[in-house]
Amino acid sequence: MLACPRVVPAPVAQLIAWATRYAELDGSSNPAPLPALLFDSTGDPWPLSHCFPTFAVLDHAARAQRFARIGAIAAHPHLDLRLIGERRRDLTSHMPASARWIVAGHLVEVLGEQAGMLDALLSQPRHIRLYTSATAFARDGGVAGGDYDPRRERIQLGLARLFEGFYAMRPGVAPLLHELGHMLDALDVASGRMTHGQGLLPGLDPRDGPLYDADARHAFVAGKALERARYEAIRLGAAQPNAGASLPIGHPYVFQNDGEFIAGYLELFFRTPNRFATLNPTLYTGFATLLRQDPRPAWPEDFGWYAQENQAVYLRGEPLAPAGISVPDA
Repeated sequence: MLACPRVVPAPVAQLIAWATRYAELDGSSNPAPLPALLFDSTGDPWPLSHCFPTFAVLDHAARAQRFARIGAIAAHPHLDLRLIGERRRDLTSHMPASARWIVAGHLVEVLGEQAGMLDALLSQPRHIRLYTSATAFARDGGVAGGDYDPRRERIQLGLARLFEGFYAMRPGVAPLLHELGHMLDALDVASGRMTHGQGLLPGLDPRDGPLYDADARHAFVAGKALERARYEAIRLGAAQPNAGASLPIGHPYVFQNDGEFIAGYLELFFRTPNRFATLNPTLYTGFATLLRQDPRPAWPEDFGWYAQENQAVYLRGEPLAPAGISVPDA
């Protein structure tokens, strides 16, 4: 359980009022979990600790510094975050502050130990669109349950999906983390512009200048090669799927191309770090070295649903498509 370091009082009437406001924006039921409602009611960011598991191992002063950083990112002029309603109405002025803080918090949680990467990402406007409904999402070009649109260089996600992983005692599904992986893959550090991506986070490409980390790249390449070999061995029948180390960590979906691989494994790094580090310590080291952090102390127990779902696909023996990922030079 992630403990909040202090009690944040909020009158029930205020919580109900904010839940009603969310319901009006969403057009159905309130999608916001209690930490978001508490923040919107009181302005105190501490309840949002629940949304960022790696904050759990920080002392009071360090956590306060993180929230100050989140506040600065939330107010950054290059964080182009907008709320879009049906008929493409811009409802950003009605968007509760918790949504912006949760987006900014994900940026700080992922890149907080790599200030240069965060600065590179925000060197130019970065576009994120949240939507009040599935209809609004679809009519503005949204795909599947959320996506990164390389043509418009933006993350597109339903407002409810921003919150969906924060209803239980431990954080769970994190679609924004996945789409952030795609956005970081598309970032060209040297120019600050967005490209089509190569399946690499900033710092894994030798062209990234001072941000380039050769040790992280070496571990990433070796670990990715192992994941591809495991996937292909099961696909071709050269290995029998079992619950042990012979299984790939990621779902078959992430093996379709390099972009899905980097986005999927970034999400796994922050949600199933113990299993990740046990089954592929080399690839885990690549992520940990690059991002200068190890999420495991904040996760005494992984978010199990990812691991169970991914494992189940292989154990069922379903036909697998050939791996569409490549392994770059070390």
